[in-house]
Amino acid sequence: MPMQRSSPRGVIVSLLASVLFACIFYLAAQLSSSAEVVWAWRVLATLSLYLFALWHPSSRSALLVLLRRLRSRWWLPPLALLLAAIVGVQLWLFMWAPMHGHGLDASLGYLLLPITLVLGGRFILHAPVSRMQWGVVALAAVAVAVKLVATPQLSWVTLVICIPYAVYFVLRQRFGLDGPFVFGLELAVMSPIAVVMLAAATPGPLPMSELAGLAAVGVLGGFGMVLYLGASTMLSMPVFGLLTYVEPVLLVAVAFVLGERMQGADAVVYGILAVALALLAVEGFRGARRPRR
Repeated sequence: MPMQRSSPRGVIVSLLASVLFACIFYLAAQLSSSAEVVWAWRVLATLSLYLFALWHPSSRSALLVLLRRLRSRWWLPPLALLLAAIVGVQLWLFMWAPMHGHGLDASLGYLLLPITLVLGGRFILHAPVSRMQWGVVALAAVAVAVKLVATPQLSWVTLVICIPYAVYFVLRQRFGLDGPFVFGLELAVMSPIAVVMLAAATPGPLPMSELAGLAAVGVLGGFGMVLYLGASTMLSMPVFGLLTYVEPVLLVAVAFVLGERMQGADAVVYGILAVALALLAVEGFRGARRPRR
């Protein structure tokens, strides 16, 4: 497999996605609807963006390429269904966690996710990892160790995020299912479930403020996920994994705004991770100043 290079554009796209995710993390907690209803609205709103994009001929061509790719191997459609199931659970959990006081547990899951992505990218995709990146991974591992010593039991929210999501991104890249319309196809698979949830959970007309909030979550979440998945194709898996540290830091800030507080050694854990982020920023600055060949 050829070495995948990382681009400055990919870094910017990843950072924008993290900001949008933090926004919908906060918005979800302000809604009175259940996590299932918010998830359903987000799925359908994001799918509508993909359907609108199909008006462009190049988008239809990209979709046809994806469908031909899925027909090329018998096991690719089942794999695509597995990926849709994984990302569907992640989208729901992202709505559920801030609504039920698990914002910090979710942020810890996203803090662990870069470690699993870096390791998956290195040992499965054979992507290059610099010494500085290994140092960041080591610091993150120390932070996790401190967390485990202080709190022997990890929340199921944390584990459901950091392990299956890493599997999702590694499988997408490993088997060539990381095109721009793969996520749209996954949303199409989820859409019947979303319609059933809305029909079962919505007793009547919703207030305009609630509808506006649901629409905002759907649109911002759609753009955020498109940018996030786009960044995964523009960056090597280790770099993509390390940049995802920005999102959980923002989610921690949102959790504080929502009233959650750290306990025990959490301040030490996040302090170590702040140092790791600083090292990553230094490496990115040096890489930007390094002349290209």
